[in-house]
Amino acid sequence: MGESKIFESGGFVVTTERFVYGTKVVPLDDIKGGALPFVDRGWGGAAAIAVIGLLMLVFGGAFLKVIGFLCLPGAYFFFKATIGRMLLLSTNSGEDLQIKVSTTDLLNSLVDAINKGIQDLHSSRASALRDDLASLPRA
Repeated sequence: MGESKIFESGGFVVTTERFVYGTKVVPLDDIKGGALPFVDRGWGGAAAIAVIGLLMLVFGGAFLKVIGFLCLPGAYFFFKATIGRMLLLSTNSGEDLQIKVSTTDLLNSLVDAINKGIQDLHSSRASALRDDLASLPRA
């Protein structure tokens, strides 16, 4: 059947046989359980900046009100900048991989492609085994 490309974007490549990122190659056979997305949203820091900004708006003088007002969009941009996205993989050899990904869309596409590749690999091997067993002589 041969190896074919399932997905390629952002420096990541998923084929029917392996997952490649940077200089690392992970065979799909070696991935245990599939790929998982992890998105860490930094709510705490953004909330703290927003609360400080609101307190400055309510209780501060004119200068502090301006600074407090500027803290509100600053909290939003801080929140957007601190979102951490990682692809989590566990290999049969016991190695746990945490791969940083730039966008949530890329992360979701990557997870879908890896899981589809693993599923297709297992189903094609099961089909080949059934064909081999069917060709054996009957006793």
